[in-house]
Amino acid sequence: MKLDLPKLFTPVYAKLSDDMPWPEHETVFYLLTRDGCFLCRNHPFFRSSVAAESLPAELASHDAFLRLSYPKLSQRQFERVIGFFDIIGERFGAEAASLLVWNANTRSLDVIVPPQTSIVSSSWSGRPYPIEVHYEVPPLASHQMLVGDIHSHVDGAACASYTDHDDETHRPGLHIVVGRIREEPPEFHIDVVVDQTRFRVKHLASVVQSYSRRRMSEVPQAWIDQVHVMTWSAYESSRRENGMKSRTELGTDTDHGPVENCQKPHETDDSVPSANHPDANRPQPQGQPKQH
Repeated sequence: MKLDLPKLFTPVYAKLSDDMPWPEHETVFYLLTRDGCFLCRNHPFFRSSVAAESLPAELASHDAFLRLSYPKLSQRQFERVIGFFDIIGERFGAEAASLLVWNANTRSLDVIVPPQTSIVSSSWSGRPYPIEVHYEVPPLASHQMLVGDIHSHVDGAACASYTDHDDETHRPGLHIVVGRIREEPPEFHIDVVVDQTRFRVKHLASVVQSYSRRRMSEVPQAWIDQVHVMTWSAYESSRRENGMKSRTELGTDTDHGPVENCQKPHETDDSVPSANHPDANRPQPQGQPKQH
């Protein structure tokens, strides 16, 4: 079907069926298909259709963008999540994760900590080194909608690693990474994924009310109880015992930490100034997670 675009020098057709008649009378034209845009020609000695590297110059320019209207996570909830990450990181050198859920009844964001397995190895100093954290999204009530997640990189940089990038490509929403957990404030990296495209959110204040200090003393014991820490060797042995291929055999032996593994996304249009992050003393952690 020819599109009625009179200002275009080169005509454009949309292929709406496999048996669309070929426009024999056109010398050159663009063809929009499910597989992309093609530049097509009717030459005296051949007929051709090749993937178009560019579109008609008469069209206006355009670029990918994202303008946020996310509800902001409350400061207290966020500070509890950072305290939760601190407890798990300090005691076991392990990553942890939480989910962000929109509650239609309260018109606010809730934090859910799902059951999770955090895998660690040992560094040259003997201190546990975080590898990755695994969890499944639990069933949600009809008034709840998953809109994002927060996870820690412990002492590593806050960035979207190759592992994060792969895991989140098909999960649209808000993704917050917390790194350098020993610092106050820690590092924050925020992305939003839409239609398999990652956008960088430059300011924490765009999605969180504010941040002052971590609230370790307010971390629910129920959150801590959801974390099961395993060594890499124990995790691999468990997979083999259950008849599953190891992560190494699957080619997914990667971690979240190294800065060089970070991916560069698009940037959002958010222009909210950075929130103020004063230093604060860190209270003592409450409770311990289970370790396998």
